[in-house]
Amino acid sequence: MTKPRLYEQYGRQQVIEFFGIESAARTLCDGEWVIFPDVVICLASIGEPPYASHFVNGTTFHWVAQRPYHVNDEWSVNFIPAEVLGSKEKARAMHLFVRPVNSQNYFYIGELERSYMQELPGRKRNGMARFEFRPTLPSKIWMRLGGLTVSETDVTSVDMALDRLDTSPTLEDRLEILKRLVEYWHGPILPKDGIPEADLSPLRLPGPLRWWYTWAGRRNEIMSGQNILFLPRNPIHKYWELKFNGELLEFYVENQGVYQWATLPDGDDPPVFGRYNDDDPWEPEQITLSEHLIYVCIFEAIMCHSKYGASAACLSPDALLNIRTVIPPIAINPWRWPNQTRFHAKNGAFICSTSNGRHAGSVWVGAKTELPLQVLKPYLDQDWEYTAV
Repeated sequence: MTKPRLYEQYGRQQVIEFFGIESAARTLCDGEWVIFPDVVICLASIGEPPYASHFVNGTTFHWVAQRPYHVNDEWSVNFIPAEVLGSKEKARAMHLFVRPVNSQNYFYIGELERSYMQELPGRKRNGMARFEFRPTLPSKIWMRLGGLTVSETDVTSVDMALDRLDTSPTLEDRLEILKRLVEYWHGPILPKDGIPEADLSPLRLPGPLRWWYTWAGRRNEIMSGQNILFLPRNPIHKYWELKFNGELLEFYVENQGVYQWATLPDGDDPPVFGRYNDDDPWEPEQITLSEHLIYVCIFEAIMCHSKYGASAACLSPDALLNIRTVIPPIAINPWRWPNQTRFHAKNGAFICSTSNGRHAGSVWVGAKTELPLQVLKPYLDQDWEYTAV
């Protein structure tokens, strides 16, 4: 039997004929799922998230129900065929084909794994199921399908900016480095993205925080996501609002509150302090506030904005050293949280790694496309839980 070729386009009937005769299959969810006895085909129309099916990253796909479906006897997840849900029974092979809204033809994307994560129907949506797939979707195909925009590709200027950290930069230099990183990951910052100076003038703020808020303080997604950079005023989440703790100003927190960061409320670029618990003493982080903000930008980019990357919770010291050697370190002292966390960057590949004692370490890798990460492929083995490279 002829097999479909990756990233080639096919009409609907042609797709089905690769696997059998349509009369031998069950067709569900307005034809988006075709269930044969030994294989499942997903024929999805993709569009704008979260209300249409879409790719999340280079190996993750969200299928979104377009209207209320009831296609199995599951008491909760009944909007999607039972055959595609994770269970103990032997899984059928599953294949993913997608088409943009303006096309009649489907691109063959690869093989789907079963779904182990779903979002139940609610007031505004009819249900979503998360799938992993292989192989990694090339960024050029994703851009062709729509849904991925890579507007900034000048990695050389980013590397040159980060290299300046080796040369005892001034505060102005470090803020320019931070600005370059932000623009690389998030595009131009507009005047409306800043908080008006009049709203900040009554507050005691150190120089880098005041600079950040006036420049991009309304773009919360840049510095918050995995962890939280506090706002001067936060009427929705009062806990995530700048607050004094004795003579220190708390300004950043781990997302579950297990680690806190504070600084002095005055000064051009004061030091940063950290602690795990409310009753622990504040200890110096050995970095300045502007250096901390550079790390925050990179950390959130890796964790929340990278469409391609990899992660491993427990690597051997040798494997960790290999990764750290391939991509050079950034010339800022490591974060103490959670345990000597180091950052590396080169050619559009960004790495955050932490030591978990003498025997293991954790690594998170991120990039805007898969291309900067090819240098790491020889080191990505079965010890990595996630790879989109």
